[in-house]
Amino acid sequence: MAAPVVGVEIDFSNGASFGYPFLLNDPAYGILGTNILADAAADIVNITDQVMAVSTRRGRNRILSNFEAGTATVTINDPNSDFNPQNASGPYYGKLLPLRKIRIYADLEYEGSTIRIALFSGYINSFDTSFYQGTDATSTVVLQCTDGFRLLNNVSTGTAPIPGATAGQLSGARVNTILDFSGFPGSLRDISVGDSTMQVDPGGNRGVLQAIQTVEQSEFGAFFMARNGEAKFLSRDYVSKLADFTVRDYSDVVSPTNFKYSNVDFAFDDQLILNDVTVTRVGGTPQIAQSAESIATYFKKSGQRSDILVQTDAESLDQAETLLVARKDADIRIDSMNLNLVAPLTEFELLANLSMDIYTLINITKTMAGGSTITRELFVQGVQHDVRPGVWNMKVLTAEPIIQAFILDSPNQGILGNTVPQNTNALSY
Repeated sequence: MAAPVVGVEIDFSNGASFGYPFLLNDPAYGILGTNILADAAADIVNITDQVMAVSTRRGRNRILSNFEAGTATVTINDPNSDFNPQNASGPYYGKLLPLRKIRIYADLEYEGSTIRIALFSGYINSFDTSFYQGTDATSTVVLQCTDGFRLLNNVSTGTAPIPGATAGQLSGARVNTILDFSGFPGSLRDISVGDSTMQVDPGGNRGVLQAIQTVEQSEFGAFFMARNGEAKFLSRDYVSKLADFTVRDYSDVVSPTNFKYSNVDFAFDDQLILNDVTVTRVGGTPQIAQSAESIATYFKKSGQRSDILVQTDAESLDQAETLLVARKDADIRIDSMNLNLVAPLTEFELLANLSMDIYTLINITKTMAGGSTITRELFVQGVQHDVRPGVWNMKVLTAEPIIQAFILDSPNQGILGNTVPQNTNALSY
């Protein structure tokens, strides 16, 4: 099958929105359901023909449990100095400004049609030019890019409480209130309602991103930038139920029902063990959850989450106990999986791989020496692409579901007791 083709577009217009704006009666930008009500007229240039290499990084920091800013690097061939901001005769003179929008995508053939899949949407931080030098084959420009986390991190909340961030507000409404304060576009949001109610915003000079991440931790949910540029907030309930979605099977055993991978990365260590967990809300009493058995086995390993905004100490304790259940034991982990997208793959495999995103549910099976196997059900927690001529490597970062909620009538998440192969599904809060 034909390998996918990477593509890159730059939008030189002002504003944060990535959508193609709706223009009445325009054959390209007047399509209902495709074009959006944008914050500025588009000024889009497709630079795919000049692209030499692309890399993207999106996902969660495993140790800190925070989603980090997504980044991308695009290397382009620039023999005519078109992307030199000082070239007054260049086609983009006056437009090469920091924080211009950039989209990276993949085009692939599927059942006779071309499908376009977004890989990264962000903003160009810098245009780094390398001119002809000695035996250099060409002049190049490297575009260093970051997703919308950069915009949110650049905005200060000020010292006063955020307007509208009142007591009793559900976490999703609080995230929207903070995004409204920052001026982040409403068209670039996908925000769950949330399950936990928040205290009044405590004030204090923070970045908007920090304020939202405090809500994320308070909810025990997830906040990250989607690959289409949307700010995405998932509630605790939504995340827990994702573990009951249809799973994709990846294995080193060839089978019509399995997807193939190049290799997987194992780990067996004390890196993630927590057996003494303290969670403290603003104005509350520290709530502690411990496992004496784990402490006896691994010594005491403490973890703290402080200044969350839940309204009761009981909910702080619920969160501490949930963390304890997920982290008190050591187990063999599969931290990542590598995929080769220029290998002989079916169209469906390519589509499934490129469509994989944060919180996709997958099973990974590895055959071990001696005939044993290890299988883990995992959430995708990060996706990386490295693309250059003849090479497309995709790395998938993974982690076990941290909230193993009991779901009534589910064959996978409705198991009580010490049932093999899955011990139990915890009654989550």
